[in-house]
Amino acid sequence: MKENGVSTMVEDEIEVKEKKKFCLNFSERFIQRTILFLFVALWAVLVLFEYSQLYRIQNLSLFLQTELFFEEAMRAPAGLLSYAGAFLMQFFYYPALGAAIYVALLYAAYLLVRKVFDIPRRWALVALVPLVFVVATNSQMGYWIYYIKIQGFYYVLLLGVIVMLLAMWACKKLPMWAKFVFVALWAASYPLFGVFSLAGAVFMAVSSFRVSKGRVAPSLLLLFAVALVAAVPALYFYCYTSTSLPLMYLAAVPGYQWSLFGDGWFASVVWPMWLPYVFLFVAFLLMSALYGKSARGLLEARYSWVQVALMLFVVGFSWLYWFTDENFHVENAQDRALWNEDWQRVVELGKVDGTPTRLIVMNRNIALLRLGRAGEDMFALPDGSATMNSPVSVRLTQTGGKMAYYQYGRFSFCYRWCIEDAVEYGWKVEYLKHAVRSMMAVGEYKLASRYINILKKTMFHRSWAEECEALISKPQSIERRPEFVVPRQLFSYKNTLDVDDSYVEAYLINAMTSTLFVNPGPLCTEASLMHALIRKDTQLFWNTLIPYLNTHKTFRIPTHYQEAIMLYGNIDRRADISKFKFDASIQQRFREFMKLTSKYKGMTEEQMAPYFKEAGFGDTYWYFYFFVRDIKSN
Repeated sequence: MKENGVSTMVEDEIEVKEKKKFCLNFSERFIQRTILFLFVALWAVLVLFEYSQLYRIQNLSLFLQTELFFEEAMRAPAGLLSYAGAFLMQFFYYPALGAAIYVALLYAAYLLVRKVFDIPRRWALVALVPLVFVVATNSQMGYWIYYIKIQGFYYVLLLGVIVMLLAMWACKKLPMWAKFVFVALWAASYPLFGVFSLAGAVFMAVSSFRVSKGRVAPSLLLLFAVALVAAVPALYFYCYTSTSLPLMYLAAVPGYQWSLFGDGWFASVVWPMWLPYVFLFVAFLLMSALYGKSARGLLEARYSWVQVALMLFVVGFSWLYWFTDENFHVENAQDRALWNEDWQRVVELGKVDGTPTRLIVMNRNIALLRLGRAGEDMFALPDGSATMNSPVSVRLTQTGGKMAYYQYGRFSFCYRWCIEDAVEYGWKVEYLKHAVRSMMAVGEYKLASRYINILKKTMFHRSWAEECEALISKPQSIERRPEFVVPRQLFSYKNTLDVDDSYVEAYLINAMTSTLFVNPGPLCTEASLMHALIRKDTQLFWNTLIPYLNTHKTFRIPTHYQEAIMLYGNIDRRADISKFKFDASIQQRFREFMKLTSKYKGMTEEQMAPYFKEAGFGDTYWYFYFFVRDIKSN
């Protein structure tokens, strides 16, 4: 009995050990597979949901394969990071490829975090924590992509983290006396890596407490590193004439996010845009100071729960800081479709759920005009003026004004904003392309060639530039190109440059309805009529309707224009609309609309709107006229 009892206990103990061993091995494999899955999932999310944004980001960047471009990049602190970031950003021309490069570098940073801080495979999820903050700085960027002045902004932080970790890894095994030299040299690399040189020096000094037996030498090293952080930017300040001293301490971190002064300062502080940067450096500081055998010992007691908490944090923080505004994504997708002359795609994208921004509506109206369907579909699609989801004021001149001006034949305004934004934010591919097309459209071929020569030095836009260069050699061929035909037809006015006060749509509405066109064709008169309907001005409508009818000798007036004639004919009793031929179905709907108006008389417009939409009038000009109010023409 006793022997059997001892034998059973031994067997049970062996079984328990085997189970523990199995669980440990399984747990490590599971964690590694989970981490790989997270990186693959990140790539899939970028490709599936951020495809158009990634393409737009490379259009809002520029990398030239020239010595001058390198010299320009190096004229600001962290110049090497900006230069390398701009080089990598151009690969977003193929978003799937660009996303793969980004995720691969992120995985390299993950491996370095594990190596630098001696994180075993069992606790590999800890290494993802700082990288979550790196991803968050890009995923929640939103409309800031139009205002960031740092070249290569999408990669600067990730590349900075990688080079900083490499330096920390190199410093790790050095004797204490050599660390003083290495920290000094690394801090002196500030012109190349900016704030990452300063932060890396501090992290190296803090990490020395974990690996050194004494405390005097590490304390002196920390004081030395702090002194370098304070002194190095101030010493280099006199080398950079375009950077203020406070921003010298934030080199390679988008300084606009930290501004406490000027327009929108409160939003800049409250908006969570800058928090991931703080979390990132705090995470590295804590890992440098605390993470080691003692910290792992504290975590082991609650191993499974800690792993679950880490997983929830990684996924939850990423989700929380992901900019998911539908209108923003639609605008970027429409922009790409506009460049591709895919008008049907622009219209389909404009069928958003909820209220669209004015840029979405403007892009959609451009496409409908090009498709010849404005009179049938312009007010049958969602309309309004949703506020852009941004903590500061966003102007259409940055997001889509240049494209709108070009499509409506306002070439001087398109070119003017290219120049103004280039002065403020630096030249970008998008600005150069708009400048080329605008100058080609007005016959300024020498000026267009100047920008073509710049684009020819890019990797992915060289063929576009060479195609434009070929067109310039045969100017008559420009008139047959689809991207020039319609805008040039709308360019039938005295070409002057006045003031738009950055209000693109408001200017276009006024210009298209008040401009004296020279021999206006069908496109000019319809564009005028479209904008008169948006303006909801009775006399302006009649003034633009007559030229439209004179240039459109059609049997049937389009639906929305019939609806407008009926409405304004009832509003303006002096107008005689008996000469117009209306569809019987439209006449019947108008009678029903007026009957419904009498039924809900006494209600406010906001109260009445749902009833009219439910009754099926949401796709009419009448609904737009009465219920789509307070349009903010930015």
